[in-house]
Amino acid sequence: MSLRLRLLTVFLVSVLTGLGSVVYWVLDELEPRYQEAQEDILVDFSEFTAALISQQAVELDADGSVQIDTRLMEQTFAAIQPRTLHAQIYDLLKTEIDIRIYVTDARGTVIFDSEGQQDLGKDYSQWRDVYLTLRGRYGARSSDDTPDDPESERLYTASPILYRGDTIGVVAIGKPTRNINRFIAHLSNNLVYTSIVIALGTLLVGLLITFWITRPMHRLEAYALDVSEGKRVALPSLGNNEVGRVGTALESMRVALEGKSYVADYVQSLTHELKSPIAGIRGAAELLQEPMSDEQRNRFLNNIIEQGSRMQSLIERLLDLAAIEHLNTLSNADSFAVTDLIDGVCSGLEDYASQHQVVLDKQCDPEINAYGDFALLSDALGNLIKNAIEFAPADSTVTIRAELSDAGIGIEILDSGPGVPAFAETKLVQRFFCLPKPDGSKGSGLGLSFVHEIMQLHGGALSYRRYTEVAPYLTGFRLELPQGD
Repeated sequence: MSLRLRLLTVFLVSVLTGLGSVVYWVLDELEPRYQEAQEDILVDFSEFTAALISQQAVELDADGSVQIDTRLMEQTFAAIQPRTLHAQIYDLLKTEIDIRIYVTDARGTVIFDSEGQQDLGKDYSQWRDVYLTLRGRYGARSSDDTPDDPESERLYTASPILYRGDTIGVVAIGKPTRNINRFIAHLSNNLVYTSIVIALGTLLVGLLITFWITRPMHRLEAYALDVSEGKRVALPSLGNNEVGRVGTALESMRVALEGKSYVADYVQSLTHELKSPIAGIRGAAELLQEPMSDEQRNRFLNNIIEQGSRMQSLIERLLDLAAIEHLNTLSNADSFAVTDLIDGVCSGLEDYASQHQVVLDKQCDPEINAYGDFALLSDALGNLIKNAIEFAPADSTVTIRAELSDAGIGIEILDSGPGVPAFAETKLVQRFFCLPKPDGSKGSGLGLSFVHEIMQLHGGALSYRRYTEVAPYLTGFRLELPQGD
């Protein structure tokens, strides 16, 4: 998968996951929020009706018992029925009053029903709205007027009818939910269509952003291919960014080496040495496609930036190396902790090791210091560790250990791979000599010669050993470095 496609995939997955989560949450919240709004109105209506009945329809019979007179409500609903209703509520045309009111006495027996006489005398004392209201609590229920017919669902709220502080009955107000369901369906459709439009817009923006980010890299790739074929081409415009600076460094190197007999060696060396940081970037980019925390995502993004900087640094160091390859001293050497060297190199190769199912084991006394060019030694050590990872079997360990020796500092890179055949041990540092990797592929043959050249500049040495006295299956390389302060 290309870097452009990976960037687009990460961008789209992140944005669409967030958008989908919001849409899902909104759709899930629509129905309860609409019902809350309707229930709120019904509560006010039922309280108003209960207060009106208490004031206008309560009387005492000849025995002094409190009675609820339903004639006022019967007359009111009789007057409502013939009324013509033509209310245009946005997209909803309302032509009838669909509210239901029923009244019960203190025992929960229905004494009035706005929808006719069929429920008069029925015991509603066990209905949730009546049951709770008669006990001084808030009562509400939702049920189907017609069993197994969701379209007949109605929401009821009830309020107590009071006389001198005592509950003498219950009035319940019912409202169908079909109009709410219609509103919800309409809004849900609009929300889904809007989300699709936003998703398509996000796709377009993602394509534009990905093209904008990767276009300089493709230009640089084309430029590098033309240079490798010996064509005389000008450096394309890459912008004032990391890619642009890498391109400028490449152009400077090409100009500096043009006309020299060894230009081909350095171009091939550069190509070889760029593999390691590119592998680090690729590994981090692939991991970014997996679900992770913001802290982890930032760590992998920082790793990509660090590896890009490493590529630029490598190109600049190659130019420096070309200028001083016949000298016996380094112009940029200093004392440093060997643990910093090992930790820095291993950090950049952790993702690469994980891809090969290999564990990096670092063993170094933090008090050990070496002397040399930190960047060049990082490249040399990175080459050896990368080779060890590639040749180590899966689920094995590559050990990097440092120790004091008579010659100064010895850094060993050990793995349990097949090792180097005896006939090839004397050819390891020759340019372009390489052995096939376990997967059948072959490198450029420049890595070990590059490491050897760096060690020569440091007055050190590169050697290959079979560590049979430690563990018969371990083989590896050893770097001898001058000891630092």
